[in-house]
Parts: sequence; C-alpha cells; structure tokens
Amino acid sequence: MTWRQFIPTIFTSAAMLVGFFSLITCAMGQYMTSAQLIMLSMLLDGLDGNLARLFKGTTKFGAELDTYVDITSFGIAPALLAYLAVLKHFGLLGILITSFIVLSGAIRLSRFRIKDPYRGQRGYQGLPITVNACWVSMFVFVTESNLLDFGLFSLSKGPLATIVWTSTLLFMVLQVSNVRYPKPTKELLGFIPCIIFVCFLFLKVQLAVASALTICASCFVYAFITPLLPKRSAVIDEADEEESFSVWRT
Repeated sequence: MTWRQFIPTIFTSAAMLVGFFSLITCAMGQYMTSAQLIMLSMLLDGLDGNLARLFKGTTKFGAELDTYVDITSFGIAPALLAYLAVLKHFGLLGILITSFIVLSGAIRLSRFRIKDPYRGQRGYQGLPITVNACWVSMFVFVTESNLLDFGLFSLSKGPLATIVWTSTLLFMVLQVSNVRYPKPTKELLGFIPCIIFVCFLFLKVQLAVASALTICASCFVYAFITPLLPKRSAVIDEADEEESFSVWRT
C-alpha cells in the first residue's frame, strides 16, 4: 500500500472507530454524544473519499472498508440511538421501526456495491443511507439538548414525533427504491460547509442545535425535493471513468 492509499485508509479506519464509539456512548445513555459521533464519523467518511481522489489513491480495498463503515456508523448506530433514546417506549412498533432502519440500510448498501461501478460518482439509485442517519441522530440531539420547548420538540408524541418517524419510514422506502438522486459535489471545497456544520455541533449548545436543525432541513430537501428537480446530465471526465472501471474490474 502506497502513501497515496494509506492516508485515505487512515480516515476510513477512524470513521469506523468513531462509529463504534457512538455505539458505546449510546449504550451508556449519552445520546447527545452518540449523535455527535455519528456526524463526526460521517465527516471522516466523506473526507476519505475526497482525499483518495485528491491523491489518486482510490482502491478496491478502501471501497470495501468504506462499506463496513457505512453499515456500522449510518445503519446500526442511528438505529440503536433511535431505539434507546425513543423507540424503546413504542413497544413492538419501536422494534419494527428499528429493524427496518437496519435492514433497509443493509439492502441499500448491498445493492449499491453490486449495481454501481462508479460508486455514486454519477448519482445514486435510491436515497443514500447517510441521509436517514443525519435525520435521526440530529433530531435526537435536538430533543436531548432540552434547549427547545420539550412539549413541541418531543420524539415520543405530538406533531414532531409524527413528522420525524413518518419521514424516517419514507426514507427507508426511498433507500431501496429506484428513485435517482444527484451526487453532491466531489470537490474538496464543496465539502467545507459540511465540515463547518459538524464542527458547530461541538460548540455552544445554541449554535449546535441551530446547526442540527439546519442539517435536518437539508436532509428533508434532499430526500423529497431534489428528485423532483430537472435532471442534469452527470459529467465524468475520461480519467475518472477509467479509474472507476480499473478499480472495480480487479
């Protein structure tokens, strides 16, 4: 493994460990920390791909490792967080929703590995698993902060709970659907807003909650609005296309 391949792998491995730590903190009842770690894992997972393309260090090994990060950090971790923080009070319905989160994510990732040799560089078939991970973890983060009116911002009952869990179920269906989603910019500069919003989650609680709600709003728009927008032809230069096929044919 060359240094070009080693550096992105370090970030991927860090994303895996952070996702694992999210599971541990969730089991300890530290739900806000668990939600923060899910988002930090997502940030590291996004950086590894950007660095791999920047250093021309894309490998099949790195792509496979990335899949395990996805199911751990963005499938199992948010499902456990949702269950222990809220859904355990829903009885059988809570268990079913939690199971659906895990199974839908696993199916989504398995199909992604088989059907998309470009690894999302030309867009996605089905909603990316990270969207629901953001959605669930950030709403848990907001409600656990106790900064806002608990009567209005409750995930156990009331209008917000209905919106959040109904949207979560729709996300699960969209993950395994044939709905096409555009890929956000793969340029490193385009990733800077993501870095900023995740960093805000670790600052003063008012700023953290504002950032979390902004992330939730972005998830809602991406999931339900962007598929309705006019489709633009995906552009991949010949070098990227050849790199993609050379990786996946080996």
